[in-house]
Amino acid sequence: MKINLDRVIKDIETLATFTATPGNGVTRLSYTKEDRAAREYLISEMKKIGLKVWEDGFSNLFGRREGKNPEAPVILIGSHYDSVTNGGAFDGVAGVVAALEVLRVFEENNIENYYPIEIIAMNAEEGHRFGVGTGVANSRALIGRFVEEELDLAKDKNGISKRQAMIEYGFTPDLESAKRPEGSIKTFIELHVEQGPILDNNKKEIGLVEDFPGIGRYKVKFQGELKATTAPMDIRKDALVAASKFVLAVNKILKEIGGGITGNVGELTISPNSHQFVPEFAEASVEVRVFDDKVLSEVNLYEEFKKEIEAIEEETKVKIELSEVARRGYSNPTPPSHMSAKNNEIAKKICDELGYSCMVLKEGTGHDAMMMSEFIPTNMIFVPSKRGGITHHPDEWTEYEDLKKGIDVLLYSVKELSSSEEMQQD
Repeated sequence: MKINLDRVIKDIETLATFTATPGNGVTRLSYTKEDRAAREYLISEMKKIGLKVWEDGFSNLFGRREGKNPEAPVILIGSHYDSVTNGGAFDGVAGVVAALEVLRVFEENNIENYYPIEIIAMNAEEGHRFGVGTGVANSRALIGRFVEEELDLAKDKNGISKRQAMIEYGFTPDLESAKRPEGSIKTFIELHVEQGPILDNNKKEIGLVEDFPGIGRYKVKFQGELKATTAPMDIRKDALVAASKFVLAVNKILKEIGGGITGNVGELTISPNSHQFVPEFAEASVEVRVFDDKVLSEVNLYEEFKKEIEAIEEETKVKIELSEVARRGYSNPTPPSHMSAKNNEIAKKICDELGYSCMVLKEGTGHDAMMMSEFIPTNMIFVPSKRGGITHHPDEWTEYEDLKKGIDVLLYSVKELSSSEEMQQD
């Protein structure tokens, strides 16, 4: 039972050709002709091994290998194949290709599976086309966490809404049909390249993700008054001064909370951005990561920000508006997501049997697995990224031999989890 690495390389290199920026990385945004070309390639490869292929009401692409018990919940494996602008060839795609190769090996070796196995290929994980807060859309739809209003509110730089883009792509969104019934999925496993250098720095071949942080995103608008730079200091309503005080306040609040939370103001826009004028308007973007569940039971971050804002308004006379950029309907940051300890133990055992070194990781970036973990036992297998761990960039690189080892772990994990013997242990 062996992975065909040449076939894996062909898949990745072929998918990399479906890009809007040839010669400058992979640009394959959701619901574009590049997305469609990649999808057609995946469909053709799924059909070659006899998978039942279909698409749901949110453009998730599936390939199903039937199980001995067709009514049993499915083992779901896969990732996303969309990219950022000028991204790399491995991010997301590695997981889709890995899932495809696993089922090729199952077919070639006549491996019986009690539980049905499905590949999922998602095309809206990055959220790059429609902006911050619109990512992991496919998995949100799958678990019933996608909000209908986002279809119309989320727009790309050309003013095209997500709903319009999907319709032009060939889908009429149907969130109810995209939502999987409770109990219909037994487990979800996503293989991904590490978006960082930890595995490579520690000379480890496999990373097993333990948990993901919760995420909170906020927008803060500061409305002052436009005045020339000659205006007396005591009559100014300087939006940038107010924004600066808020930046420091965010830092102070998060430090006072202590361990288990990180965050910062990472983006600031100013208008007019000129040395000749007192800034009339500023907008800040805040991102917070929560690693400890207890933090959310002890702190209401939105209210903490509001207290500081009220004090800054009083001091600067600048009007300030705070809003949440929420993806799942939480008023506070989302809680941390925990991976299945049982499945990680299975993967550790497989690493030992194959002679692969592994380590447990806490992951700070967002993935579809983070969303799925709310719904079903979920796991994420990482393979090392080279070149300092850079991803979302044309220089993104994972050695194919490293990727093969990750696919091996996925293959043997799926084989064990999909067997009737495993069922009897539950």
